[in-house]
This record gives sequence, structure tokens and C-alpha cells, in this order.
Amino acid sequence: CDGDGASDSLRVRRNVNNLTNMEIHELLHALIAAKKSGSYKGPRINGTLNENSSDFNSSFNAVASFHGYPGLCPATNIPANEGNLAAADCCWHSDPRFLPWHRLLIKQFDDALRSNDAYKNVVLPYWDWTQNFEELPFLVRNPHITDPLTNETIENPFYHSQMPGIPGEEYTKRSPDVLIKYNKGCTDDSTINSCIKGEQHNFTGLSWLMNQTLQALEETTYIAFEKQIETPHNQVHNQLGFVPNKDTPTYMAKCLNNGGPKDCYPYTMQQNTYASFDPIFMIFHTMVDFQWALFQALQEHRGIPFESDCHPDFDKDLPPFSTNFNENINTKSHSRGIETVNYTEAFGYKYDNLTLNGMSIPELDAYLDARSNISDRLFAGFSLPDMNINLIRFNVCYPITDCRFSDESFKVSVKARNKSPEPGVYNNSVLMYLEVTHQLAQFGLTANQNIGFKIVSTGSEAKNVTFTPVSIFRKAGTGKDRITVHWFDGKTEFNYAPFFEARSSRQNSIRFLLENGSMSVYQYRDKEDFEACSSNRTLVHQEIEISGNQTYYFQNPLQMGCEREQQLVINMSKPCNSSGLFREKDGNASITWQIDMKEFSNGICMTPGSFLTFKYTKNYHNVTQLQTGTEFIDCTIPRAVSQSEGDQAPVKFPRSGNGFQEDENIYYIVCPIGNHCAQGMKIKICVKKKCSGLKTCN
Repeated sequence: CDGDGASDSLRVRRNVNNLTNMEIHELLHALIAAKKSGSYKGPRINGTLNENSSDFNSSFNAVASFHGYPGLCPATNIPANEGNLAAADCCWHSDPRFLPWHRLLIKQFDDALRSNDAYKNVVLPYWDWTQNFEELPFLVRNPHITDPLTNETIENPFYHSQMPGIPGEEYTKRSPDVLIKYNKGCTDDSTINSCIKGEQHNFTGLSWLMNQTLQALEETTYIAFEKQIETPHNQVHNQLGFVPNKDTPTYMAKCLNNGGPKDCYPYTMQQNTYASFDPIFMIFHTMVDFQWALFQALQEHRGIPFESDCHPDFDKDLPPFSTNFNENINTKSHSRGIETVNYTEAFGYKYDNLTLNGMSIPELDAYLDARSNISDRLFAGFSLPDMNINLIRFNVCYPITDCRFSDESFKVSVKARNKSPEPGVYNNSVLMYLEVTHQLAQFGLTANQNIGFKIVSTGSEAKNVTFTPVSIFRKAGTGKDRITVHWFDGKTEFNYAPFFEARSSRQNSIRFLLENGSMSVYQYRDKEDFEACSSNRTLVHQEIEISGNQTYYFQNPLQMGCEREQQLVINMSKPCNSSGLFREKDGNASITWQIDMKEFSNGICMTPGSFLTFKYTKNYHNVTQLQTGTEFIDCTIPRAVSQSEGDQAPVKFPRSGNGFQEDENIYYIVCPIGNHCAQGMKIKICVKKKCSGLKTCN
């Protein structure tokens, strides 16, 4: 809330383990100063949960208040006339705005620490929590810390904070042992020291949080990356927040098992409302921002420009940064997602080293490519509500009636603005993938078996919006996802979601298995027949390819009532409804090459000598020119050209020569992989001296 930032010189955000003595000294004393009452001079801060602005008159508390408490933003699903219930956390979670909103908040914290001129060069470090670690970083670990510059032992301002406006002296608390055990892959209730690294069931000895981060970075669209990177983020928040109200084994057990306010201490990282008041929040979220910066660098290396990708709602304001509460000129003038993307230019900082696990961006990209193709993989595909759920536990089932296979890593957490299952709370239907491949060996199972999943427990208020995950199998080297829904003979405690969206960046198919292992599902022709439970349906006994052009309506063949629990709607995720054509000033262009290209049914115009770059996920597609319009219409691909596997991406077309030639007039381009062309993956390119108007072939 304090600070300008617009005139700051470029600053370097460093790993917390690589700080100099001077940097540590200044960070400690900058936070001490920022916590002092009266250090904040901006507009009065009060919300529906606390209307006393004097509780937020320190620079630190003023910024922390933006995240949740005291409630500065309206709830999305609750009428505004319901008093205090109308307050919601301002922070975005389970939404594409999650990353830009928190980038703004970290910049705001940076400026709060710099609000005292004595510490104007302070920059928050990042804590790389993807590594295996035995304890929290030294900066936040203990209640007292030695100032390395003066050798004086002082109270550590990063250890905790007193909660403003709360009766009595309540401080933030953490449960580091719970997080450390989770990250190391401990599968029982043993102590941290007895959890042997060699017994971890994960990929090449990496931590769970690193595995989840790598899975997110494999994605080549922002939508999929953002969906996946919230998984490790949510786990750190929640694993640090299992603090019992009483320090007894009974209370701890209750708290770990989705305990409520009677069992768990409220002022922890687990609660969106209060999380930002724990100083560890700052160095934790700088790592989340670092992960986004890594993804941005990877996309640049992959040849996928920001403009050709989809970023829903990046054009919208991000309150409270965009409101009169905020006097920070820098964040207020960049309070839309699109304005946070170029963080170096907008906010004046860079990272010390954009590497992960010692790998540079090219090395990381090659590693991710190899990792994604080395073996068959299995994921649990979760349909998650827009509601805060501290812990969802699930088991693996094989056969589908035997669900006894459990692992400590089979956990999911949801961070969201809503705290209860209000109407419409399930609306973000893009599947979240949680990989379970590397845990299967301990059960004697493999990814290619007919494996299902069962919800074991969830939050007490979330039972009606917690859905059974689908199974997603990806055969090595194909990049194709086969989604499996298991139909049960009788009713189950947790049903499948009423609808979900498959990822448009991949090929997708779906199959429906009965308990005896056979495939069977009723498929309806359209929405009207589906909603009426019409007899105008087809009994299908095979795997179904999912096309981006179609919505699919299914019914459990064993349960023929019209209950929502027995029906399922599936389509392809297309939040921006665009294949992403980006034209450059020099006449060249790039296009996102995917199954659904109907937006360009009239073709696109290119000028002589220009090139069109096709962007797509490596190994999933390819680019081939056909010779005639008839071949193009009929998708007649010569046998010598037809392929079952994709090629490296991106592809600059024409592949050689001096660009498009006017004498060829029209180029007919298709994807020769499988039946991609028949599904709509084709485009015609006409060459004209001047492309005017809509720049199509018409």
C-alpha cells in the first residue's frame, strides 16, 4: 500500500539460501519497521469482518489485509444484503487470475518493506519449496534469529505476526513437520527422521512438490499450467496449517482429518482469510511467481508467444489493487492481468537465475519432454468446486470394487474465495490432473490397467460438491489422454461431476466401463434429448474420440432414471474460443494449431514472402501441404504422408524457400496425424499482395 515503484531501478529477487549478510540484515529490520503501528499512511482500511481501520495502520498489515481479512471484496455467490456474509477474500484462486493477482500482492509487500527509506533496496527472496528439505528456511524457522551483520540475537519478525483486531494476543502459527513429511513422501505416521528417502514412491527421488511443479511445467498452454500449478501451491498452504487447538494427539488427529474450528487453530496458512499475515507467505508466494516466470521463459523457448495463447479475464480489473484502497501508484497502474505479464518492465525486478533443479530453460524443456514420454502414465482427473476445501483424500481401486490402495500422497486441497457450497460453486469444470503413476508399483499395479479412484473423505460442508475423479491414461510417446468413467451397479457416496471439460491442447478419448470391465454407455444426440431422457439414444460399446467441435451427452446404462448423478456432459475446454492467430508487423504470423480450427473456415490471407508459424504441443501434431482442394475437403492424405505420431514444434511454413509464393495462390494445410484432419484440423492459406479487411480468403 505504500511505495511508488515506478522509478525503481531493476532489482534482483534471490533464493533465500543465497542472501548476503547485508541482505539478511536489511530484510529483518525492514519487516520490523513495516510492522510498526503508524508506518502505514494510506487510505483507511476497514472491511465487513473488521471496521476498525486502526488495526491495519502498519505497512505490513495494510498489505496483508488485501488477501482476505478484514474483507474488502464482495463474495461472488452471496447476496450483498446478507451483512458480514457478503465479505469474501479478495485473492483469486481456482481461476486464471490467480497468478497475476498474487504477482501484484508480492510487489505490494516489496514496497511495504521499502516504505522506510533506510531499506529502500530491500527485495523479498524466494523459497524454493520444491526441493527436499528437512526444515523451514533459516529466515522463518525460529522465534529468535542472529543478525549476521551485528551478531546480535533479536526477535525474528519472519517467525510469526500478531493478528490485528483479534481479542487477546493471537499470533500466526505453522505445522512445518506435516509439510516436510508430505513433501518427502512419508507413507505412515513415522517421524520425519525415520522417513527414508529411498522408500519414496516418486519420480527419480524428487519431492512431491517438485513432481507436481514439473507436471505443471509440462503443459504448453497457460490455462493448463495455471490449473496445475495451484496443486503444489494449495498443498503448501494446507500442510503448513494443520495446527491443533490443543497440543494433544487427539486434537492433532482430528485436525489432520478435516477438523473444524473446534479442532484446528484458525490463524494459519490454511485459511485464505488469515494466511497472508504469516510472514512465510511472502517468501512462499515469491516462489509461485518464480514458477510462473519459469513457465513464461519456457513458452518463449518453445516458440509460443503470449499473444497466441489464451489468458481468460486478463483484461479485467483486479481489486483491491484497482480501487481507492490502493495508493501504490505502481500496482494500481498495472491492476489488470495483462499488465502484470512483463514483470521486469512493469515492476522493476528480475530473478537471480531462472533454473529449476539446476537445469537451464533449454535443459528443463528437454527434460520435461523426455519425462512426458518415457513411460505410460496414469492421472486422477478431479472436477473441483470453487470452494475452499482443506483436504480431500482418495484411494486407488483395482478392480473397481477393491479400493483399499492408499498412499500419503493421495491428497487434494482446494483454495477458493468461497467458503461454503453456495449455488453455482461448481463452475470451473476443467479437469485438474494429479499423477499417481509412481505410486502404483507398491501395490503391484501398472498405469495401463483398468484402475479407478474412490473419494475417502472431504470437508464436512463439501460432500455435495466433491466428485469422484475420472481415470486418465496416457500411453508413452503419444500425448493422447484416454479418460475412463467407471459405472457402478448401485449408488455411491460420491458421484462423478455432472459435467467437465477435456483439455484442448491434447487428443482426448473417453470410455465407460461397467464393474465387469465391459464398455457401455448411452449417448444422446443433443441437449434436448438428454434433458428429456428421451429414448432417442444409442448404446455405445466402444471408446469415443472427443472433438473440439462437439458437446457429448451420456447416461449410465445401469441407472435409467433422469437423476443428475447418472448423467454426464463433456466438451473440450475453449475458454477464449479462439485458435490464436497473431500477426506481426513484418507480415509474418503465428497460429495455434489444434483440432478445432473452425474459426478459420474461410481461410487466412498471407502476403508473398511471409511465413506462418504453426504452434502446437511437441509430438502431438504435424503440418502437411496437400495438392488440391478436393484432397483438402475430403482429407485425402497420401499414405506416404499419413502418420501416427507427431513431429517437433513449432513449424515455420513454408518449411524452406522465400516464404509464400503468389503464383501458388492457395496452400492447403492439414494435420496428417490419425483422423485429425477429419476432425477439423485443416486450414487453407491464400496469398495476395495485400490482405485487407478480415484478412481471410473471401
